[in-house]
Order: sequence, then structure tokens, then C-alpha cells
Amino acid sequence: MKNHFKLTPEHFNECREMISHILWMYHDMTRSYGGFAHNIDYEPVDYERFLFTEVDAETMFLHEKEAEVLRQGAFVALGCHVVNLLDEAQRQPEVYSFITRTISHFAISYQPFEKEVLSAMKAALDEDPDVAWESLENGSVLEARLAEVYEKYVMGYYQWMLGESESGMRSWGKNDRTT
Repeated sequence: MKNHFKLTPEHFNECREMISHILWMYHDMTRSYGGFAHNIDYEPVDYERFLFTEVDAETMFLHEKEAEVLRQGAFVALGCHVVNLLDEAQRQPEVYSFITRTISHFAISYQPFEKEVLSAMKAALDEDPDVAWESLENGSVLEARLAEVYEKYVMGYYQWMLGESESGMRSWGKNDRTT
């Protein structure tokens, strides 16, 4: 596995750049497809590097939200890659190997949802290649799980941002009324 990204003040510019790629991917997913589909613009998101992003202990309280966006975005990008492989009835041993290693990674044992989705990816890739992969037993399970990933991570990001915006507006309004 690649070296995982550790978010420190020195690496914050890389974090910011990767988040911009993730947000573009989320935008493409919501605007063009309403979920996972073929050829989502995810290419610059290095899921192998960012899936297990850690935060420097000294700055954890400042950057944990950014690290979570990196981890979730990396997971979504992996899903996009797997969907493209399945849509094209292709397999890539390095992707399959990465998923297999990730399922057994110690950190994933604390993330049962992600582990289940990874297992569904692996099972769908185990089926014979077919461009109608969603109609196959494991493919249909993966399609349903990816819909959950979309709701939880992509739409969840927008809901979180909306909540942050609304709470900021409410607090701004309260400060405005102090006169």
C-alpha cells in the first residue's frame, strides 16, 4: 500500500488541492448523474493515498473535518473506479488487490459500513465480467450499497455544509441584534 497521507500544517496545501478535486467529483456526481455512474470525473483523487488520512495530533482539533472529507472522498473515488471497471466489463488486478488489502486493514475493522461496501465491491469484481453487471447477484448488491455511499458521503457533505451555513447565519443574526 502507498504511504497514507498525514495532514500536517506543512501538507495543508496538498489537502486543499485534493479537497477541490473531491468537491468537483461530488459536483459531477450530483449535477450529471445523481449518484454513481460511468465516467464520473474522479481521476485526480488518489484513493490509495487518502483513504486512511491521519491528522497530526497537534492540529487534530483544527483539521479533523478536512481529513474526514479526504477519507470519504477517497472512498467515493474508489467506488467510481470500480463502477467504471464493471461498466466496461474489465478487471484490474491492482484495484482488486487494493480492495482485498483494505478489507483486512486494521483501521477498516472500526468502519463496518465501509468494510461491507468494500466486500460488495470485491464480490462484484469476482463475478464474470458483464456490461450489465447491475443485473448480476453481487452487482445488484453493490449498486444498492453505492447508493448508500452516495447518500451518506456525497449528499451528506452538502447537508453538513448547509447546516454549517445555517448555523453561521443564525449566529451572525444573533450578534447583529445586540444593539
